[in-house]
This record gives sequence, C-alpha cells and structure tokens, in this order.
Amino acid sequence: MSNAYDQTQPYIPTSDSAFRDWLLNFSTLIAANPAQYGLDAADASILTTYSSDFDAAYQLCQAPSTRTATTLANKDSIRASANASVRVFAQMIKANAGVDNADKIALGIHVNDATPTPVGTPTTAPVLMIVGATSGVHEIRYADEATPTSRAKPAGAAQMQLNVAFNNTPITDPDDSAFYGLFTKQPVRVELDPASAGATATYFARWVTATGKFGPWSLPQSMTVAFGGSAQSQVEDEGTPKVQGGDGQIKIAA
Repeated sequence: MSNAYDQTQPYIPTSDSAFRDWLLNFSTLIAANPAQYGLDAADASILTTYSSDFDAAYQLCQAPSTRTATTLANKDSIRASANASVRVFAQMIKANAGVDNADKIALGIHVNDATPTPVGTPTTAPVLMIVGATSGVHEIRYADEATPTSRAKPAGAAQMQLNVAFNNTPITDPDDSAFYGLFTKQPVRVELDPASAGATATYFARWVTATGKFGPWSLPQSMTVAFGGSAQSQVEDEGTPKVQGGDGQIKIAA
C-alpha cells in the first residue's frame, strides 16, 4: 500500500474503520521492508499481528448477530494495545533521520515542517465600536471586518494597535493620529486627559502580527471627550453606531 494520509489530521485516526485502514497500511509497508524504516522482522511481525487481530475483532462488531458487549470490549482492548505499541514504533521512525520523509508520510506519520510557513500581513481591518463613555473614559470594543459578529482576531494577528487624535472635529486620516497602545483583550479602556475635555476623540486601529507586520487601518470612530455631567453611551440600530449625548439627543457617531 502507499496511502499518504492527510498531514493536517491526527496521524493515528480516531474512528475504528479509519484506524483499521491506517494500521493495515502501516504494517504492510513495514513488513515489506522493515530495514527501510529502521526496524527488523520481529518488529514487523508484531505490527502484522496487531493489524490482523484488530481487523478480525472489528469485523465481528459489524454484524448484528456477533456485535455483543463481549466482542465490543475485545475490539476496544485490542485497539488500545495496538495503539500504544504502534505509537512507539511511529515515533521511532519519525525521529530516525535515516528514514526518508516520503517514506514516513507514506506510513501515515506526520513530518514536521522544517521551514514553518511565515505569517502573512493581515489584509483586513478592525471594526471599532465605542460602547460607552463616562467622565474621562471611553470604552472600545473591536472585531474583524470579515467576522464582525466574532471577537476573534484574524489569523496571524497577535494584537490590535489603537491610535487616537483630539481635534475640534472628527478627522479621517490615521496619519494625523498618535499611538495609544497595543491590546489583546477587550473592552479597551481609554483614560482621557482633562485637558482634552470638549474635544472630539477620533480612534483608528489596525492588526499587528507577532513579527511586527501591520494590516490596513480601520475606519475612524469618534466621540466627544466629557468630564463630569451625564454619561454618554453608544447604541446600535441595525448596525449603525450612534451616540447619545447628555442632552438625550441621538447623534450618528463619525
């Protein structure tokens, strides 16, 4: 046999039928040439016996007339013993530098990637949501634009970079903002300076990988900086961010 099993899955299958096929492939290849895998004839005989015994026990459990508590228990017992022994042989072969990777893969053993796939630059941007504002504090949540209903960061993203700018009116260019911090958890609590009271805080964000690669900037989100008085809060109506001011009026957040 020469089946090359999917290297993204556990190398010893979990289902009985898949385990039977995997073990048959494993034992048959080794029995044909034990030395090719750093083993000997005695090792090959052990594997062939396990494969034969498990196949027989498995077949008994397929027919209703022979599928009993006893035959099921016997199948599970043989599988447990076979699994333990086969795992030892598989790890010995995997660690043997004298065995070609192609032969290891043909046995159904995972081969470690010698050159890990590099993490790419993020291609999506965060979606920022200002979920609340109290005196001197803005609270921000975020999601990825590709999965706005999930809190998970996109693949490869380790952190979210948050920038902020203070102006009389909202700004639209992230180059006009300043670095505030890097975050892995939410909500992000932004502590505001009393000197910014009455100004408009505009936030931008982007994903950052562990190796320092940056994704595109998010769209801006803005809210007035307030100290004292009524708190502000953001509500959502059909996905549109809104800000409720202390005067009770609903305004669209930029």
